[in-house]
Amino acid sequence: MIDLRQEHSADRRAWLFRGALGVATLTMLSLSWPIWVGSDSLFPRVPFLPGLPEPPWLRFVLFSVLVGSILGGILRRRCLLIGLLPLAYLIAGDQHRFQPWAYQYALMSMALGTLPSARALGLCRALLIALYVHSGLSKLDVTFPGEVGAAFLIQLTAPLGTDVMSWPGPVRTAAALMMPMVELLVGVGLAFRTTRPVALVGAVLMHATLITLLGPWGLDHSTIVVVWNSALIVEGLILFARTGSGRSIAPMEPMPRAGRVVVAVFALAITLPGLERWGAWDSWPSFALYASHAERVYVFLHEDDLPQYPDEVRRHLRPPMLGDPWHRLDLTSWSRAGRGTPPYPQARAAVGVAEALANRVGSGHPVRLVVWGRAARFSGRRERREAIGPEAIGRLADTFFLNAHPARSDG
Repeated sequence: MIDLRQEHSADRRAWLFRGALGVATLTMLSLSWPIWVGSDSLFPRVPFLPGLPEPPWLRFVLFSVLVGSILGGILRRRCLLIGLLPLAYLIAGDQHRFQPWAYQYALMSMALGTLPSARALGLCRALLIALYVHSGLSKLDVTFPGEVGAAFLIQLTAPLGTDVMSWPGPVRTAAALMMPMVELLVGVGLAFRTTRPVALVGAVLMHATLITLLGPWGLDHSTIVVVWNSALIVEGLILFARTGSGRSIAPMEPMPRAGRVVVAVFALAITLPGLERWGAWDSWPSFALYASHAERVYVFLHEDDLPQYPDEVRRHLRPPMLGDPWHRLDLTSWSRAGRGTPPYPQARAAVGVAEALANRVGSGHPVRLVVWGRAARFSGRRERREAIGPEAIGRLADTFFLNAHPARSDG
């Protein structure tokens, strides 16, 4: 028999969690509104499904329905389900919209809108645990200490006046790898009731450190990063606080028919990230966040052709080495400035952006593209491919399993 007091506690916890998730998602949607409904930025769309129509009025309608469903879902959980199809359509129309926080929202709102409170909260706990575990594992390789990990260490130790680069190599590597190890241990600790209170404290401290590290007073990354880390603190406290011992979690209510489908989706979301290293699953839905081994694409514009590009593009060019006529276009800076988010970190998405630029100026002003594959965990080696001009870039785009060509028109 279900204890009504525990059932009421689960319902209240689910309501608080829906509120925290909803407010955070609405905030991040507002900060990134150009990628969802804006049409001023020249940053190209690269759809998952080519040919999917997306006129401006349709984007606005879909976005409005999504926002309305989030607001309604705070009070009535089934309202969350209304926005899932509009969100899926918008993401299918542009891979760069497949942000990790949008992915988290889609999964959690599916559980919260379909399942009874205790079961939905249980799946949300499992997803957060998977996020920490996979995110930690994704950074445990030879590339992280010398790249992202080194940048993090320099920023963290700057207030102490310490020169991290003067440390012995093994010490610097061990210090950098401690960061993903803490993330991994937090995830494992949250999975067990006996270690959950300590792991929850660790999660709060970890996110607070990331906010300091990545915020405007640190590395000055996207404001969305600060919002998402703040939201994960609140969401973690709601999900895991006071569930460390005893029988404080409500017993499981009967499973509805649709619940089995939701559980299967969560099972895939939790296990498929294990295939990311082999290229069978993308980095962001694998929770490989700030991992150094991810694919990379460098787009270069020739100095003789720079007048062919608008100011929106030219202001994100990096100065070349002395005597080098090729200027590298900073896709991350361009995307953040024009659309409010970093670009999707798969090579095919960046190749689509490069193809759109190459088509814009034609073969007389070639764009140069260099694609680096995922780095091997222990050697750091990457596969390199290069293409120059619209025809060569288009042929390279054809080699990807999923679409790597830009959208033709928003009309």
